[in-house]
Amino acid sequence: MFVGRAEELAALGRLLADPDCRLLTLTGPPGIGKTRLAVRAASAWAGTADRVVVLVELAEVRDPGAVVAALATALGVDRLEPSSFADVVADLDGPVLAVLDNFEHLLAAAPDVGSVLAQCPALRVLVTSRERLRLSEEREFPVAPLPVPTPADAKDLSAIAANPCVSLLLDRARRVRPQFALTAANAPSVIAACVRLEGIPLALELAATRLKVMSPDQLVSRLGGQMWLLQNRDRNAATRHRALSAAIAWSYDLLDPGDRALFDRLSVFAGSWGVDDVAGVCGLAAEDALLRVESLLDKSLIERVDTAEGPARFRMLESLREYAAQRLADSGSTASAAAGHMAYYAALAEQFETGIGLPGEREAVAALGHHQANLRAALDRSLADGASATTLPLAAAVGWYCYTRGAIADGRQLLDRALAADPDHAGDPYPAALLVAGILAWGSGELVRAESLLNGAVERCGRAGDARRETIASAFLGHVARAAGRFGEAARWHQRAELGYRQMHNPQGSAWVRYDLGLLARDRGDLAVAEQLLRESLREFRDLDYPWAVASAAWGLGVVLCARGAVDEAAALLGEALTLYRDQHDAHGVTQCLEALAFVACDRSAHASAAMLLGYAAAQRRHLEAPLSEADRSRTAAVEAALIGALGPAAAERARQDGRLLGIRQAVALGHATADGQTVASTSAPSTVLTRRETQVATLVAAGRTNRQIGSALGIAEKTAEVHLQHVMAKVGAHNRAEVAVWAVRQGLPGPE
Repeated sequence: MFVGRAEELAALGRLLADPDCRLLTLTGPPGIGKTRLAVRAASAWAGTADRVVVLVELAEVRDPGAVVAALATALGVDRLEPSSFADVVADLDGPVLAVLDNFEHLLAAAPDVGSVLAQCPALRVLVTSRERLRLSEEREFPVAPLPVPTPADAKDLSAIAANPCVSLLLDRARRVRPQFALTAANAPSVIAACVRLEGIPLALELAATRLKVMSPDQLVSRLGGQMWLLQNRDRNAATRHRALSAAIAWSYDLLDPGDRALFDRLSVFAGSWGVDDVAGVCGLAAEDALLRVESLLDKSLIERVDTAEGPARFRMLESLREYAAQRLADSGSTASAAAGHMAYYAALAEQFETGIGLPGEREAVAALGHHQANLRAALDRSLADGASATTLPLAAAVGWYCYTRGAIADGRQLLDRALAADPDHAGDPYPAALLVAGILAWGSGELVRAESLLNGAVERCGRAGDARRETIASAFLGHVARAAGRFGEAARWHQRAELGYRQMHNPQGSAWVRYDLGLLARDRGDLAVAEQLLRESLREFRDLDYPWAVASAAWGLGVVLCARGAVDEAAALLGEALTLYRDQHDAHGVTQCLEALAFVACDRSAHASAAMLLGYAAAQRRHLEAPLSEADRSRTAAVEAALIGALGPAAAERARQDGRLLGIRQAVALGHATADGQTVASTSAPSTVLTRRETQVATLVAAGRTNRQIGSALGIAEKTAEVHLQHVMAKVGAHNRAEVAVWAVRQGLPGPE
């Protein structure tokens, strides 16, 4: 329930409609409702128009230098510098509003935000922070408390109930006590509670939970005492900040000692966590951890995070986490709690890393995804403390996750920092970090460094009898040798890996070796052998039900079949791989599929489609810092030469530029259209001007919306949306939705008003 902010929403709507207002900061203390107000205002701004809103939650970010990377991640691309953001925003589907939430601890990053804005005219930023960013272009919007009722209203129950504070308190109270009602008898106490809490939404919500076990009179009496005892006595402290502290402290003091201790220690977590994590980090028995988490959840001091699958996960609101962190510091327990967090996640990281290269790899990677925020927080602490015993296993686990999600640059930089922090390379975990650092270096095209790192891993693993990591390193040394054109050496490394996997009785590893040898045969020009090996690996990965591996094998086989002239089968496989990579959020995999589909489009004489796909892929490779290998560069160059021959240099470059302007949804849609034989034949200007409604439909099609979604966005029937789309296609000479999307990008159509 969103209460009492109609005037603020209207004012924010006017500011966001002002083209000169590109940086708007909502300021106010914790618990005032800045985030909810910002999200609601952003949603209203997007409305039914073709506008993009991204929420960047910065509470977990501790390094001001990581703000730009957090924004890039929210936009669906790898880590970027501010100078690259113009290209990123151009890849999106329309005007972009980025909501940077909880910025107050990252004010040193304000100049980076200003730099991004200066380079990206289509980008706007809405910030929530206790302090403004102090940039010249910034407009500040202080968020005030909700208006409180007055004792004079006590006789008019309808007027009291309409007051935003009372309305919020009643709504939250009824969630824990459905029968609670506002009456003439309790109205004075309800009003008194709202006044004492000074209209702070979080304070009201915390107080409302106690109405489950207290009367309004009891609530007021407890509030009065606790607020007086625990208010911040600093003369320069804001009154509203004192009120929030009092509300949190009051709720805190109602906890029993065990719940208090856990509440304090939960402040060391980042993002979400599960009951097992609480037990491990906080040193509790499993049953005790479950009961304590349940108790804090009942008291609304933590909240459950909705997850599609897996065990239940929880988080703490940032304002509460900060309060808990201060209590932990006051008790002198911060260092021990942080050490426990680091040790637990370092052990978890080692556990997950030991699943890589084994049949449980899929589950290990999924677990790494669930724990990313805490693994990275533990890694940051470890680097800051110089705790190399935890740094390297944490870095190895995070690096593996980055590799499987195509975040090559991000992973490489993390591993470089971790290895630099342990110059003596001491300790058993080192080979794991050395191995993944070498793999990421290979992915970045740094073949000399990759070879050095991977050779070091093979040597160390061989001495330690670490067959699993030695086998993985051997496989990737084969990739390095193949990329360098040393095919005989590559074959020897892959054969060595095959022996290792066979000795470990690992069918998944053996399937990967067949995939690796298939790519080697492809680059050697032995396409028949390549096809046979890749078909075998694809069949085995399907049997193992490993989507990411299926995508890799389908892509590899699709490339080979293109070269063999079996373009129709290749197109189907590449379309499947594209879907799987997209679902796995692997930006690198999506990119290489689109490059292969450019060959399909060229073979079918859809040269504009081919050029756009290559344009998009080239831009993404720059973002990902993942250059083409020499062999792939040769194949791409052949397609580009054919495009120039068919279109002419100027037209080919225009089409490539159209591709650079595509957002990822548009690029994937064009890739699927190409795989299905529905290629873009023309991006010429329309012969007839579109109506306002047709323009709205065209821009929503470009955003990847279905007819049903278009109908919902515009308030029309799905069938009506379909009719409008048919009119658009007729007017612009398009044969399918992909052509409409590309036409809309080229025309620079505005979003619907």
